[in-house]
Parts: sequence; C-alpha cells; structure tokens
Amino acid sequence: MHRVLLEIGPFTVYSYGLMIAIGILAAVFVARRLAPKIGVDPERMLDLAVMAVLGGLLGSYVNYIVSYDWSSFASDPVSLLRFWEGGLVFLGGLIGGTAVAVLYILRHKLPLWEIADIAAVAVPLAYGFGRIGCFLAGCCYGKPCDLPWAVTFPPSWRAIYGQPLVPRHPTQLYLMLLGFALAAFALWFRKRRTFAGQSFLLYLILYGLGRGLIEFLRMEPKVLGTPLSVAQFTGLIMIAVALVVYPILRRHTAYPKDKGQTSE
Repeated sequence: MHRVLLEIGPFTVYSYGLMIAIGILAAVFVARRLAPKIGVDPERMLDLAVMAVLGGLLGSYVNYIVSYDWSSFASDPVSLLRFWEGGLVFLGGLIGGTAVAVLYILRHKLPLWEIADIAAVAVPLAYGFGRIGCFLAGCCYGKPCDLPWAVTFPPSWRAIYGQPLVPRHPTQLYLMLLGFALAAFALWFRKRRTFAGQSFLLYLILYGLGRGLIEFLRMEPKVLGTPLSVAQFTGLIMIAVALVVYPILRRHTAYPKDKGQTSE
C-alpha cells in the first residue's frame, strides 16, 4: 500500500488521485482518436469529455458521501473538492458522467449511441487505472483467503481500515483486469457491431455480471435483508436496462446490411 507517492514541500501526490488522472487522460485520448470515425470533431469530443469527467467526479463523490461518509462531509464540505485523496464511487460517477454527457450530446445534436460505443472503450479503460489507485490506497479490499496470489497489507493499513492483517483477495486488481478486459473487448468489437449502441449495452451487461461476481469477494455491507450489496443491485439494474433497450436499438439504429458497420 502506497497512499502517498511523493511529497514536495506543501504538495502531496496521492497514488489514488494520480491513477485517476492517468485513467481520465487515457480515456480522453481514446475518445478523441475515435471521434473522427463517427464524424465528430476531436475538439468537440474533448469538450464533451471534460464535461462528463466533471459530472462523473461530482456524482462519484456524492455517492460516496451518501453511502459511507456523510459525517465527514458535514464537518468539512470543502472536502468535496479534494477528490484526489480518495472517496469516489464508480457507479455514482457513471451515473453523473452519463447524465451530463447526454445533456451535452442532445444540446449539440451529436450522435448519442455512436458516442456511447466510444464510451464503452474509454470508461472501462479509465476504470482499470482507477482500480490500480484503489489497490495502492488500500481501499475496496477483499475477504480473507489463502490463495497463492492473496495480498497482506502493511500495519499502517489496519490503522486506517480497522481490519486484521491477513491475506486477502486483491479485489482491486480483479476489478482492474475487468476494466481493461472490457475496454479491449469493446475496441475489438467496434468493427463487428451491427447497430449503434451495441458495444455500450454489452458493456453494461458484462460489467454488471463481472462486478456482481467480484463483489461476493469483497467485504461490502448487504442491503434489504439480501446477500447482495448496493453495487450488485445496481449491476442488476444495469443488466435489465441493457436487455430491454437492446432489441429496441437493434431495430432503430441498425447499420445497412449491404454495407456492414459504417462508422469505422
């Protein structure tokens, strides 16, 4: 665990914040590179990405405050601006970023579902880097296990999280692999799509499944008297929405069969 990577005078470089920044830059780079393929100006895509990132950071932190740490926020509201210190929840970020992005896309009359398919590459890519930050910060840890690749955090970790120092599932790294695998799949699948929005819907389904399974290895509180966490319920909703929307988009945004997938 390396929560702080570097200290230069009054400036502190947190590993979590650095990995979030790297993930955002990687996602924006990919989005700008793919933008011309769908007829969108890269600079317009950059503006959209900036707005989505701001919405995502806000949604992510609000989700964290409501779910985990309202008392700390109430005593220090300015902490909302110090996202690099940690305290971000991906699902809240996905909702916040998506809401802002959709508003921007509709306002500027951009191709919604084509951009959603680009997001299916960019979002899990950023997510993978963010989970590296989680591992370095020691958060989002897994249950105890005796597997060969189990990790044991240093004594300073127990002082922060109050958990015994025993070998645990490196669930942060499992989620990192999930993110990078989904990004690679979405990039590979781009030329194989049969309708706009297909990659994004598959991302929702696969992420919901993957996150739901990995969640069983984490020490997250269960809700509503079930063996499921908030993230698992959210994943089920994502899967359900994607399954409902899938046949609708297949009918309305299909590419011409004689030309194949036309946006590459």
